[in-house]
Amino acid sequence: MKVLVCDDEPEALEKIESLLARPCREAGAELIISDRPEQLDNLAEFDLAFLDIDMARLDGMTLARRLRAARPDAVIVFVTNFVQYAPEGYEVQAFRYLLKPDLDEKLPTCFALAMEELCRRRQTFTVRADGEEVTLLLRDILYFESDQRTITAHLTGTERPLCRFTGGISDLSESLGITGFLRVHRSYLVNMAYIQRFQYGQMELRNGVQLPVSKKYYRQLKQQYLLWKGRTAWRMS
Repeated sequence: MKVLVCDDEPEALEKIESLLARPCREAGAELIISDRPEQLDNLAEFDLAFLDIDMARLDGMTLARRLRAARPDAVIVFVTNFVQYAPEGYEVQAFRYLLKPDLDEKLPTCFALAMEELCRRRQTFTVRADGEEVTLLLRDILYFESDQRTITAHLTGTERPLCRFTGGISDLSESLGITGFLRVHRSYLVNMAYIQRFQYGQMELRNGVQLPVSKKYYRQLKQQYLLWKGRTAWRMS
């Protein structure tokens, strides 16, 4: 595992390195320090990144876009002096936004939370489909659809958009509920990370797919979704 720290201010780099050296060592992670973001040519190797936004040679937002393209599951934390950049973090799915004056107090906790998030993004789900075991990343599953005892996993990728297997959606909902899946209808179990709109009787996913929502349990389901969203939403630490 590799952790990247990128900042063109020597004092900031030294501070972050001193705060992360021990937790990285304890986590078995290699800490990479750089003040020249334009020279980083293999961004796919980084699992976690702490990036300054306002850098002269290559700004942190551009670097974050490149990192997100190279490593979709990377956890990105912005470390900066400028609070006005915070809204831009949504574009690259930043995990946290840290102000430099707060590093001593908040960086160690942020690192621990980022490591937990990294593990969550790499959780897998194994099923038996077409006579063989298939392992799916939970983050690649949009939703499950049930037709009697046949479950169809609708996936984000184009190489294998569907995966069918035998099972019960109630058992599936029970086992995956704590990982961010919500049973919104007797036939549908949805990955809440992909919900775009949640309305009475219907929801829309980020890819435009519309799914039915139980009207009887709408209020309860909406509350569960909002609680999950509040716990996982990108925010400034």
